[in-house]
Amino acid sequence: MSAAEIQLWIYARPDRSISIEERHARFVENMMQIGPPLGYQGMVPPPTPDCGSGLIAAFSAKYPIRGLKCFGDYKYRGERYVWQDRASFDEHLRFRFFLSNKTLNYQDVIKEQFPPIVEAFGGYRALVDYDYHDTNYTGGFKRNNEVYNALVADKSLNVDSRNFIYSLHPAQFWDAELCRRALGFGPDEVIRRLKDVAVLARPFMDGVYLVLNDDPNLTYEEFFEMNERIKPMLGLNYGRPKMVS
Repeated sequence: MSAAEIQLWIYARPDRSISIEERHARFVENMMQIGPPLGYQGMVPPPTPDCGSGLIAAFSAKYPIRGLKCFGDYKYRGERYVWQDRASFDEHLRFRFFLSNKTLNYQDVIKEQFPPIVEAFGGYRALVDYDYHDTNYTGGFKRNNEVYNALVADKSLNVDSRNFIYSLHPAQFWDAELCRRALGFGPDEVIRRLKDVAVLARPFMDGVYLVLNDDPNLTYEEFFEMNERIKPMLGLNYGRPKMVS
């Protein structure tokens, strides 16, 4: 069994009309309807967090499954704190586990368990990060992706995750607004273009949920190939980066 690290990320646009207390209560209520391994059914849910003297209210959930971690955060609601339409102002929910954990079935998690959690948190974007392949792909860990660096440096582009898609992941969710901003078309067109190449491409909430690779032993080379083959189908023609591993 692979020792790869898996992270599930959910990003939500904050809503100042809903207090942190109400936001968390709704989230917990939703999660209590979802069973194990990721749901809170049968668990003691995390209490409502507060910002203290900072701008983020963070919480964590304690699961009975050893090695399964869950962290979340909400943004400060004060009227004088000016939010911007940028991903740095998102609220987050993150899960972390290793594929060597035999109590978690990777394929079931990304196909069945993850989507209802995205809905419970109210995400506009979500992704499955497989063993930091995406970090390598975008030139992290002291690698160099000249294509991505040029996009970031181009002042005419808004390379922000609320508006822009660069990497494809083994599984991901994009809401309708993100599809329109980043792709120029809606979820139905995403499904039409990818239905014959995706493991799963279906309408979800007001957007689209995609599983592009469900192999629990996904190599970086396969991740790279997946991106370079499927991105052009979505019009994401940014140029081919060098293979970094």
